[in-house]
Amino acid sequence: MRWKRTKAFIIDFIILFIVFNILNLVIPKDYNVKDLEARQNELIEKYTNHEILFKEYYKEYSITYYELMDKQKILNISYLLFILIYFILLPFLWKGRTFGCFLNNIQVERFDKGKLMIHQLLIRNIFVIGLLYLIVLNIGIFCIPSTHYFLIVSIVGILQMVLAIFCFNMVFFTKAKRGLQDILSNTEMVKII
Repeated sequence: MRWKRTKAFIIDFIILFIVFNILNLVIPKDYNVKDLEARQNELIEKYTNHEILFKEYYKEYSITYYELMDKQKILNISYLLFILIYFILLPFLWKGRTFGCFLNNIQVERFDKGKLMIHQLLIRNIFVIGLLYLIVLNIGIFCIPSTHYFLIVSIVGILQMVLAIFCFNMVFFTKAKRGLQDILSNTEMVKII
């Protein structure tokens, strides 16, 4: 079952990667985005070559990052919407399955065998898919000051990675084969009979 879950996740991740790349091609980039990306690279190079101190690097990089995310709001919201549709709405409507789950004959079910609810799928995906990061990235642009945005988004991104690794380790190395996402959402992955 662990390997079926892993294969399902890999398939879903490939679909996610393809859709995100299509969105990158379809949603036009502002010329300012390219300038901001070049500015980020320039700052990294200056800091690496010891031309600027960390304090200056961090301040300038934070401002540039905020401006870049502000210019890419439509793209980032598109990523968030796709994840919500694919990992929450689709499994809610399709008996707990994504395409990866379908191809591996597994599905998400409530642990108590009741009806699977949207909030359970939301809780599951906060930890593993990067939903927490995307929510903070998208909502933060409207309510977090530019000076703190980069720091908060970075902390949430690191926290998201740590949680995902922790969840995968729980699935692979515990007897119950349930990750934190399964326990907190009161769900489990089961084979389709």
